[in-house]
Amino acid sequence: MKAVFLLFLLLTLIPIKAATLTTNEIFVRLQIVIENNEGLEDLISDLENLENRELVPLLKEFDQTWPQLRDRYLKDHNNFVQAQYSGEAKVEANRQIRQFRKDFMMVYQLNEAAMKPLLKTKSMPAIKGLKKLIMPDAKQLFATAPVALDQQRKIVLILAKFRDAIVHTAVLPDEEKAREKIISKEKEAISAVAGLPRDGLRIIEENDKIAAKENVPDDEREGIREVNEWRLLLGLNALLIDSKLCDASRGHSEDMDKHKFFAHESPLDGKKTPWDRAANEGTKASGENIYMGSTAPTAANKGWFYSPGHHKNMFRGSHKQIGLGRFGRHWTQMFG
Repeated sequence: MKAVFLLFLLLTLIPIKAATLTTNEIFVRLQIVIENNEGLEDLISDLENLENRELVPLLKEFDQTWPQLRDRYLKDHNNFVQAQYSGEAKVEANRQIRQFRKDFMMVYQLNEAAMKPLLKTKSMPAIKGLKKLIMPDAKQLFATAPVALDQQRKIVLILAKFRDAIVHTAVLPDEEKAREKIISKEKEAISAVAGLPRDGLRIIEENDKIAAKENVPDDEREGIREVNEWRLLLGLNALLIDSKLCDASRGHSEDMDKHKFFAHESPLDGKKTPWDRAANEGTKASGENIYMGSTAPTAANKGWFYSPGHHKNMFRGSHKQIGLGRFGRHWTQMFG
């Protein structure tokens, strides 16, 4: 019923009589797309044939209704999320979280030989279970959502995509990226109740700022973020990016690639140990992991996760800072 109401609201609140014939036609076609669950591609393509004198009024008419539809959905979404993290559901989720963390730390405390077979059967399932409970994505969350809310979301995302297309086609100086904003607000609603510590989330946000300011490559930033999310899921502290450790890591990865060696001990003068390499960049290190075989940060993190010694390094509670550096298919991860 909510989905039908949203569509009705869209068609009744937009003052079509005051609009141009072209605008009327566009809104009728948008209605057909929504009713028939069709793609927007043809409609968006046809926007290219409109002049700005037609696109600007189109956006103006659309925006008389859009904020109401968007905000109504976000309110309903927030209410649904709140319900998933309250009462008996919250009690059961907390019980499962405690058990997953207990399972993980039980393996972590074993010797490396005993750890190895359990990293895949106990440790990674614990991480995945925690992520599902604490950081569910929209797809996971909506697997249990009422049909009406799911339909409501689909309509709102279609409308958001349509609005973004108008803005893009007209090259308008508009700050709102409608679809991106909705996805972001959904994530915020989940984060607010799902249990990740706020100080950890603040460090992740700060890391994004540091990475942008210090020109840390996106793949390195993403690899660091994944490790931090794992640590927060387990109740550990998030690690602050040290761009100097990133430089030292990237330098060692480049040395391994160019000089054809794979080791923590470098044959190059002045770079023999991780501590030397960190000192050369003006910082300190407390540990190092190395990986070879892929350009993807997720592959490097996964390789370290399933390697007992590297695993222990990655989840050590005493670390405060982190650096990650790639060159070619070589990765180096350093801690401080």
